Amino acid sequence: MVIDRGFTANGKIWDRMGRVTPPTDFCESQRPHIQTIPAPWLPVGRYEQEIEWYYVISSGKAVALDRNGHYVPAGLKKKFNVAGSTEVLAYTATDVSQGVTDLTTGVAVAAAVTYDQNAVSAALKERGMITAVETAYDFISKPIGVASYNFFQAAGSDHFDPRNLIFNNFRPQALCQVTTDYVITVPLVPAVAATETMDGAISGAINWSSARTGGWFNATGLHGLVALASSVAVGDNVVGYVFEKKNLAEDTAQSTIACSVAGLVNKVGSIAKLAAAGDYTINNELGILFVFSSGGTAIPSPFTTSVIITYYHYDAAVGVDDARLSTFMCATGPLEFGDFVTFDANSNLIKATLDIGTAEGFSTGTTVYSGDPDYGDGADTAISLQLEQGIAGWMTGIIGQVIGVEKYPNGGLERVATPMMGQTAVNRQAPGSATGGRTDQLTYANAADRMLIVNLILR
Repeated sequence: MVIDRGFTANGKIWDRMGRVTPPTDFCESQRPHIQTIPAPWLPVGRYEQEIEWYYVISSGKAVALDRNGHYVPAGLKKKFNVAGSTEVLAYTATDVSQGVTDLTTGVAVAAAVTYDQNAVSAALKERGMITAVETAYDFISKPIGVASYNFFQAAGSDHFDPRNLIFNNFRPQALCQVTTDYVITVPLVPAVAATETMDGAISGAINWSSARTGGWFNATGLHGLVALASSVAVGDNVVGYVFEKKNLAEDTAQSTIACSVAGLVNKVGSIAKLAAAGDYTINNELGILFVFSSGGTAIPSPFTTSVIITYYHYDAAVGVDDARLSTFMCATGPLEFGDFVTFDANSNLIKATLDIGTAEGFSTGTTVYSGDPDYGDGADTAISLQLEQGIAGWMTGIIGQVIGVEKYPNGGLERVATPMMGQTAVNRQAPGSATGGRTDQLTYANAADRMLIVNLILR
């Protein structure tokens, strides 16, 4: 029996160890504490000679996570959004020998095979990795950062269990890290213009107030352009060819300016130094070729015949299937100071333009919208969904912002002669003297003369 003693216990509850509130862990946001590995199902990339293992994600590439929490190239989200018979995932004989896991089966790849989006989506549903109303697109997250270094092929399906390693006692890389809030340098790869036929007639005036006008112009016409008024006088020994594009890349081993006639003989440093037949110089920003012409009134020989010229420029992005794009990280397109950047199907950086056709505008059935909404069809619900998803794709796909551009060559190294000059294989090029005064970060990525400085912005 409880005896009522006229006393109610109301003493203070005291936790002398201070554990009333559970602890919250913090870490630096630049490289957040994430314990994961590259997805074991990623096809292998280039081979690393020292470790004798393959990379699957290159340093600086945009990185996302799959539904298992493993690192994947963020560009797969866009590749996996292409419905139909288009190939979105391929395994080769090398993947077979390396013990790569087949995403559609969950076991090692048995033979070289390719899959379209329908096959991948169906397999992921059968494996219980996505729901019945989802597709392969939903299996990949939005980008979470960029690879802090090269990511090797996963050593096994379970990084922590030695029984699941592909090769016994072989794990070339510990848990990998992504970078989210740093500032990085990114090579800008120029686009190659279609071969351009140079006009056979010369004009006397340039008018860029409404549209860019290409073709040959005499000294009087060049002088009339505000940007050249102080550089070219009426009667100077110069004529100019205005390319159809501006923002040209420098003439380098990766961005050669080629002409069908031997008219580009001696490149000089400025218009004032044009002194003899064959002398030429180029204003890359304006996209104008200046050549010596006595009196500045006529097209000089050998440009008087039908001439084809090819050049590289920054006015357009490089197609994701362009053979010049390698496994190395880069950016493409007309990027300017302050532009926001997103990612393409190769996990490279491109301008984040709010366009329904390019900003991941898609329906719930993964139908990509290639044009602007059509208000004439009366489908208000579909139009609203299209706009909402396009805007959401643009907002959540932004990776960073361009805050600077470094132009090469620099340091006068393009004028330094060394034994390495003339070496053409990329793996034998000594950065600097053998690469025309350009860093190997440019040459390995097949870039030309511009390096972007990008401030990463990942929420």
